[in-house]
Amino acid sequence: MIAKVSVMPVPAGNTEALRKAFEEMEGPRKEQCIANRHVMGTTREFVCLQHMPQGDVVVVYEEIDDPTKTMERMIDSDSEYARWIVNHVMPLLGVGGLQSLPPSEVLADWRA
Repeated sequence: MIAKVSVMPVPAGNTEALRKAFEEMEGPRKEQCIANRHVMGTTREFVCLQHMPQGDVVVVYEEIDDPTKTMERMIDSDSEYARWIVNHVMPLLGVGGLQSLPPSEVLADWRA
């Protein structure tokens, strides 16, 4: 698995709606969320809301079999969950559609 970290600013005023979306992912949409992660090749996802003086950011750590194909797989699935993410969650992050973020530049990757 390949590890990937993303950081996305949360536009002002969207933090509470984003919290509610993640509660929905862990509640009534949990099975859809799990199925979606399998389609995307994700084996681990850890998401944090970080409060910064400049505003909130979402920090996402993922372990994925092929990060270059993650969004492509989600688009190809055309599931109800994928459409919900596109229409309800991505706009809360100021992202339109299922576009992937620019790649991160890894500066260090240390493991014991």
